[in-house]
Amino acid sequence: MKKRKIVVTVLAGLGVVFLGLILLSIGSPLDTEVAVIPVRGAIYPGAFEASPGNVREQITTARSEGAEGFLFEINSPGGTVVASRQLEEVISEVREPTVCQFNDYATSGAYWAASACDKIVSDPLTITGSLGVTASYLEYTELMDEYGIEYVRLEEGDMKEMGSPYKNLTDEERLVFKDILGQTHSDFLETVSANRNITDQDLEEVARGRIFTGKDAKDIGLVDFMGGRKEAESIFENHFNETVRFKEYKKDPGLLEILLGSHDHVESQSGRIHRSTETDLPKLYSIRN
Repeated sequence: MKKRKIVVTVLAGLGVVFLGLILLSIGSPLDTEVAVIPVRGAIYPGAFEASPGNVREQITTARSEGAEGFLFEINSPGGTVVASRQLEEVISEVREPTVCQFNDYATSGAYWAASACDKIVSDPLTITGSLGVTASYLEYTELMDEYGIEYVRLEEGDMKEMGSPYKNLTDEERLVFKDILGQTHSDFLETVSANRNITDQDLEEVARGRIFTGKDAKDIGLVDFMGGRKEAESIFENHFNETVRFKEYKKDPGLLEILLGSHDHVESQSGRIHRSTETDLPKLYSIRN
C-alpha cells in the first residue's frame, strides 16, 4: 500500500512537471496576449499586408483569440489617400492599447495611419514624416509634336480628360487639382494634429511635407520613444504590469508569393500593376515618400 502511494505521488509529480513544460512552451493561459501585426509595403486596396482590409482581418482574428493589446510593426512609404485614411480609421477604432513601431521608414500615408496609435516607437534613424500629397503624371505633348503624332479625343464634359498625358492642363484644370490636393492635405494634417496633439508651430513645420529622422520626429512630437521591438514590448509590460506574451498575426502567403519566394517583391510588383491599370488621371491618390 505504501509502495503504491509512492508510485502515485511520483506519477503526480511527473504530471505537474509535464504540464509545466507544456505551459512554458505555449505560454500560460493567464498571460496577457498582445497581437503583433505587420504593416509592410505600399498601402492600397488589395495590398498583401498593408491594406486596411487585411489589417482589420488580423485585428478581428487576434481579438477572437484573446488579444488584449496590439503592436503594429510599420515599414511603409505610404500609399493611396483613401486606403491610408481608412487604415488610420481601422487603428483608431481599436479600444485595446495600441503601439506602432517604426522600422526603416514610416512616411506619408503610413504615418497618417500610425498617428492613431496610443504610442509610437521609432528608431533614431527611421525616415518618417513627409506629411504631404502629390499629384504627378508624364506629359508627352512636345514629344508627340516632334514626331508628328496627333492626339484625337472625343469627349462629353470638357474636363473629362484632366491629367491625360497627351494634353496640357488648362489653367482651370490645374486649379481643380490644386483644390483637391489642398482638401486632402488639410484633412491629413487635421487628423495627425488631433491624434498627436501637435502644437501649431510644429504643425507648420511638418505641413511642408519634409522628411525627418526618428530622432528629429521625437523632438517635434511625431513619435514618443526611441527604440525598436524591445522598447515597444516594454510599453505593454509596463501598462499591464504582468507577464505579456506577444503573438504574431500575419497573412499567409499565397501560391504566387511561395513561387516567387518574396512577399515584398510580390507586393511591389502588384502595386505597380495596380497603379499602371488606373486611368490617365494624375496620381492624385499618392501620399508616399
